[in-house]
Amino acid sequence: MGLGAVVVSLAVLVVIAWLMFMVSQSRVRRRKREAAALNLSPFMTDDELETSRLNGVLHSALIATGILAIIMPIYYLNEAPRQAAAAERFEEIAVERGHHWFEEFQCSNCHGPEGGGGGAPYVEKRSGLSTTWAAPAINDILFRYTDDEVRYWLIWGRQNSPMPAWGAEGGGPLNVQQIEELIAYIDHIQVSQTDVVAAVDSAVDRELARLDGADATLDAAIEAQREEIAAIEAAPAQYEATRHLPIALAAAFTDPGFCTLQSAAVFDNPCDEPAPDRDRDGLSDAAETSLTALLDEILAAAPRSDAYTALERIANSPVADDAGAFDPDNAYSTSVGGTRIADFDQAELMVTEFDAVARDLNLAVVGQERLLERARVGLDYLLAAREARAYSIDIPQIAEDGFEGRLADARRASGLYNAYCARCHTAGYSAGVPFTQEAGSGAFGPSLRGDRSVTQFPDIEDQLDFIIGGSQNGQAYGINGIGRGWMPAFGAVLSEADLRLIVQFERALP
Repeated sequence: MGLGAVVVSLAVLVVIAWLMFMVSQSRVRRRKREAAALNLSPFMTDDELETSRLNGVLHSALIATGILAIIMPIYYLNEAPRQAAAAERFEEIAVERGHHWFEEFQCSNCHGPEGGGGGAPYVEKRSGLSTTWAAPAINDILFRYTDDEVRYWLIWGRQNSPMPAWGAEGGGPLNVQQIEELIAYIDHIQVSQTDVVAAVDSAVDRELARLDGADATLDAAIEAQREEIAAIEAAPAQYEATRHLPIALAAAFTDPGFCTLQSAAVFDNPCDEPAPDRDRDGLSDAAETSLTALLDEILAAAPRSDAYTALERIANSPVADDAGAFDPDNAYSTSVGGTRIADFDQAELMVTEFDAVARDLNLAVVGQERLLERARVGLDYLLAAREARAYSIDIPQIAEDGFEGRLADARRASGLYNAYCARCHTAGYSAGVPFTQEAGSGAFGPSLRGDRSVTQFPDIEDQLDFIIGGSQNGQAYGINGIGRGWMPAFGAVLSEADLRLIVQFERALP
């Protein structure tokens, strides 16, 4: 309990005691039956009233007044720190609860554990191809957006991206208080401005490397798509080669001569006569030999997948001996990262992962025609993208048109634009190199090509001021521009020199 609360409690007790005293002193005593009513009898004279009794009452009142005169200033002086401490604790609670929502609704899956950025699964709409959408860092977002603007994105999400609506108003699961708590947590994890500014050069280098390696990235995507088509075409033969394996796998757990009570229970079957189990690991000696052979057969026929990788890990464990992944004389025949794994646990994993392999193969066979058509459309898209090379930036031409031939400035400007502007102003940028269109082609933000920047901002200084301060909802900018609050402010993130490079780059776009 704080000092202010103690003082208030004492004051309340004094007042209560005073009231009780006054009530007790004013209580009407019983009178004899023959006595006249008080209102019909003369009252006491002044000499009778002005006695030690009255003086006691007046002294008590004076003392109580003095106590209150001392207590109230003390309470006043303590109240401001108390309220500040209460507000600080309230903020701490909001941050703790915001962190809970951040984890509960898996925000870190896309934006990283500490909000440093990451990726999200996404199906690119132009091609139908699955990709990883580059989710932005949010641990520096308040240097670019206000709380109100962040609140808008949280409530309504971003359509045509993996970012869903989180607020109840936008159809999401979080109420107003939860959104505010999430914003409190986002505010708590913001890095320092020094760190934000220091990260600029590495961001530029990363984007320039991305541009330099774009052709190789797209070539790898094309090769992966061709491999996917080959896998779909091979699915029927693989399915035929593995059709008998589910029965054989179940038999190793449940058939007479193979089963134990523990292994048969995996398939909810009884085992009337358990087979010998030398290492007493729940798998019979015959089952362990059979499972090793089945594992080799599965790996020979199954397509590459996450389930295949899990099965391959069992077969290629560094402690597996010549007898194979399951050794009748060793209850822990395999390991992961140096940790020995029980044979029975590996056998159960084998059943689970082979079920996934069989399911995927069956789906691939049933939907082969549709899957092939979709995969070939995706391949055609990638091949066309490789030929068009829309993601490339003609830096020499940009240097000539906007930087008086200074290649170094034009190259840095390209990196700055891709690092800080392309997410909104270049179509396909967040979906990855294979889907990136011409720089400045327009996405969440308007297109910047075709002298759009010059048309909107005839005075280059106006464009620079706009990028420094961002847009304000309902406020005009440039020629006939009306802000919605979506354009972030970069004045706290980038130097004026770098911002000028961005402006020159945008005004030089063809």
